[in-house]
Amino acid sequence: MLALRTARKKQDRLVAYLTNDVQTAMRDLALREMEIIWRLALAVEARDGGMGSHIANVAAISRRLALGLGLDRERAELIYLAAALHDVGKIGIPDTVLQKTGVLTPEEAEIMRRHVEHGVRIVRDGVTDVLKAAATIIGGHHERWDGSGYPAGLSGEDIPIEARIVAVADVFDALCSERPYKAGMPFEDAFAEIVAGAGSQFDPACVDVFKQLKSEIRAMPAAAADNQFFAAADPGAFSSAFRPRH
Repeated sequence: MLALRTARKKQDRLVAYLTNDVQTAMRDLALREMEIIWRLALAVEARDGGMGSHIANVAAISRRLALGLGLDRERAELIYLAAALHDVGKIGIPDTVLQKTGVLTPEEAEIMRRHVEHGVRIVRDGVTDVLKAAATIIGGHHERWDGSGYPAGLSGEDIPIEARIVAVADVFDALCSERPYKAGMPFEDAFAEIVAGAGSQFDPACVDVFKQLKSEIRAMPAAAADNQFFAAADPGAFSSAFRPRH
């Protein structure tokens, strides 16, 4: 009996060791995958005159909105990661349009809108939850609650919740962000624009949560986006987001 108990203890220790080893490996893999996502998103934003703060802020605001709407921690973290890729399709937009300092012509505006289709094409065959969520966000974050958005003219709850959340975060931070072709809008003015868009451009429920988060959003760091994105990530919540789904 003593020998049996000793053998069982050894077996239990081995199982614990192997379990910890697998968890560490999954965490390391998730961190590497996250870095690839971040670097790709950063490269695209650099073409648009940004330094990474926009995608970091959109991701952070989106996660807080998701939690405020009652989504669970794992799904909120999934949105946080996928939101970084919301504009990845801009890699397919010519610099003459992407960096134009004046008002876009109707033809140029149509070219700019194609960044949605470019982005969906880049991620649509992904087998992990994070890439599937990214495809949903990319394809829907320019839809409008009243149905007047693009590319599909979806309205209301036909727009996926992930896209409705990122739409609020994206427009708000884009209004606040300075670019070579525009000045940044003051916080209060940008905030008022989002509130005014409830029920027309944005999901009213998302805007209600956005209003509740005003102080928190105002306090968000505006710089050091690289460290901000990684420091704010929650590996315990997002490691499963990179597992293949069939």
